Amino acid sequence: MSNPNSARRTRPVIEFAGIDITDDILPYLLSVTYVDNEENEADDLTIKLQDREALWLEDWLNEAIEGAAAAKLKIRCSLIRENWTGGGEDITLPCGEFEISSITTAGPPAVVNIKASSLAFSGTMRQTKKNKAWESYKLSGIANELAGGNGLSCMYEASSDPFYKRVEQSKESDIDFLLGLCKDAGISLKTTDGMIVLFDQSEYEKKPPVMTIQRGSGVYTKYQLIAGTADSQYSSCRVYYADPKTGKCIEGIAKVDDYNDDAKTNQQLEISAKVSDTAEAKTLAEKHLRLHNKMNRTASLTLPGSPELVAGVTVQLEHWGGWSGKYIVKKATHKVDSSGYTTKVELRRVLSGY
Repeated sequence: MSNPNSARRTRPVIEFAGIDITDDILPYLLSVTYVDNEENEADDLTIKLQDREALWLEDWLNEAIEGAAAAKLKIRCSLIRENWTGGGEDITLPCGEFEISSITTAGPPAVVNIKASSLAFSGTMRQTKKNKAWESYKLSGIANELAGGNGLSCMYEASSDPFYKRVEQSKESDIDFLLGLCKDAGISLKTTDGMIVLFDQSEYEKKPPVMTIQRGSGVYTKYQLIAGTADSQYSSCRVYYADPKTGKCIEGIAKVDDYNDDAKTNQQLEISAKVSDTAEAKTLAEKHLRLHNKMNRTASLTLPGSPELVAGVTVQLEHWGGWSGKYIVKKATHKVDSSGYTTKVELRRVLSGY
């Protein structure tokens, strides 16, 4: 807890290779930016430093560049918001552990940019192409095995868990193979802090909002609202599979809540996927319909630093006309620089009736 009489501030805590170097780095620190993605992308960390005296270029960076080249140098970062609401209360946003992916220097003025990713390049998961046949596995089992083989843990947070009699990984990296399985199953994937997380977006969307943002309330500094129609206006989805043994066609159809049989603008998404029965086909159709329609309403908001706004939580927008409703945070960018601590969130409206 901070001194209640102290001014409010946000303090980054930075560790390199397990050593806390916060006090050493602060005199040179220009900004820290943490990007938390909801799905299909790794989280990112960028540290920007001033190097007018070439201390970093001539000394520390040599070691860091060698470490980055070997893809083994780890960075851990947290952002601590101190005394923002008075009373000395602190709130910590643990950004997690990252591996350096690139280091750039430029000038004048001399600036160093250190970029790091939550999905390591030193392991085989990102880049090594593999061939493997998986027999009698559930998706959770494949995910756990791939994660463990790459030094990661796995969290499976979806109620459905597809079973595969046989599936082949053919000249694919582990992460691309797993992403493909997740896409076919209508399940989302993200990597964060040494962990692979597989989850069902519809289950995340049911969680209560962590914040209500009213238009004109002053809790935000910028906003942008977008209505998208390209590849996001399907009225229904049909999943079908022709069983080669029986010749029978298995299919399932899902429709949006306000589906109108007489509408001339109805568009149906067609998906071919191996399913065992009509119920499985319909469930998969519901998931794909969600995935294609989810970007129909989006918004972005910039607010004073808000550690509670992370990817996967929901917020409520009120008095925003056609954009009012419940949204899920697709991406949260937390930045600390000379102007203070800000959070920019990219939102998409929660879908219902799928």
